[in-house]
Amino acid sequence: METLKEIKTFSNNGYFSQKQCLQNGISRYQLAALLDSGEVKKVKYGLYAFSDVLEDELFIPQIYNNNTVYSNETALYFTGFSDQVPFTYTITVPSGYHSKNLWTDFIVRQVPKKIFDKGIIELKSPYGNPIRVYCIERTLCELLHSRVDFYKERFIPAIQRYMREKSKDVYKIMEYAKIFNVEKKIRPYLEVLFEN
Repeated sequence: METLKEIKTFSNNGYFSQKQCLQNGISRYQLAALLDSGEVKKVKYGLYAFSDVLEDELFIPQIYNNNTVYSNETALYFTGFSDQVPFTYTITVPSGYHSKNLWTDFIVRQVPKKIFDKGIIELKSPYGNPIRVYCIERTLCELLHSRVDFYKERFIPAIQRYMREKSKDVYKIMEYAKIFNVEKKIRPYLEVLFEN
């Protein structure tokens, strides 16, 4: 019981690693005993959770990989600008970052390190855990930058919905348009929507 209380002091929403246990003086033997008793469960290699924690498929990858942000159509969905649940979640990582489990479970995009951190917001997963997602302004500009028609199908309804929002920030969207070199492409959408 004392071991469980100790783990709760450093766990992240009920999740914790073997490395954290060892760093906090909890041995492999003690962790194995908690597994045998059913008080904790193994989630992935080196990652554990308390037995009453529901496994959150969106939160777990970001515990494992700090350099991941949900992006593109996944970000559209989580920010409320698309009603279509993605078949496969899209994440963005900094250029040069590799993790084998990411490439098999997600659509992975790489961007230069200098723009990776721009526009990250924190939202709640359906299980109430914090997840990192790109803001809608950055997402719209990235979708417009993409040459894939699939993304453009998502772009037009999303920007129309965005422009109806009271919280829209045209200056912010133009900042991201400059970063992604889509200023000329996005202006017609903004002008048409302002005219209506």
